[in-house]
Amino acid sequence: MAKRKRARESVRFTLLMLTLVAAVGIAAKSRSVRIGKISYLEHRNDTAVTVDETEYKFRDLAFYLAYQEMAIQNQAQIYDLEQTDKYWNAHANGSFLRLEAKDQAMAMAVHDVIFYQMAMENGTELTQQEIEYMENQKTDFWSDLEEEGRERIGVSEEEIGRTFSQMAYAQKQQKLLSEEEGVDYREYNVNGSEYEALLQKHTYQVNEKLWKRLNFGKIIYD
Repeated sequence: MAKRKRARESVRFTLLMLTLVAAVGIAAKSRSVRIGKISYLEHRNDTAVTVDETEYKFRDLAFYLAYQEMAIQNQAQIYDLEQTDKYWNAHANGSFLRLEAKDQAMAMAVHDVIFYQMAMENGTELTQQEIEYMENQKTDFWSDLEEEGRERIGVSEEEIGRTFSQMAYAQKQQKLLSEEEGVDYREYNVNGSEYEALLQKHTYQVNEKLWKRLNFGKIIYD
């Protein structure tokens, strides 16, 4: 009887351990799916942020993401031409440069969306000189992208052109508002105090589920 009892207990213990191992495996797999990096290209048509109830996809942020990546990469090559990852993964001011640059891209996009909306509501118009300047800026940016970068960014030059147009309207509206309020133009920049107050009058929601997992630094670079 004692042997049978010990045998049954041994079987129960074995089954319990197998169940625990399976549960741990499932949990680990679920966690890896949640925290694993995602490809920008595969998710470029997914919503990245919602500003004042209007959804903007990752492809709408293509310029801002590429711009920040190019800026960090240029600095990284100066820091260590052979091992640029050292700079990308550097830690400063309580955060990683990689994460700060990514969040800065989002902040710039939200900023320009808000001022562009204001420009449209106020009937703001661009001068021919401002249009030509914007076109030149767009051309310079597109030419700075290497062929591989253009493929990896997953949007057309025309789409980038629309983003530059919105940026031009946003900058014009920011200038007009700063003059109207009698404050320095820079106060309405992304980190300016006047802009922070203006931001409180708007609503925006980042799709954190995907944004946190976006493989920033690997969008236009391999």
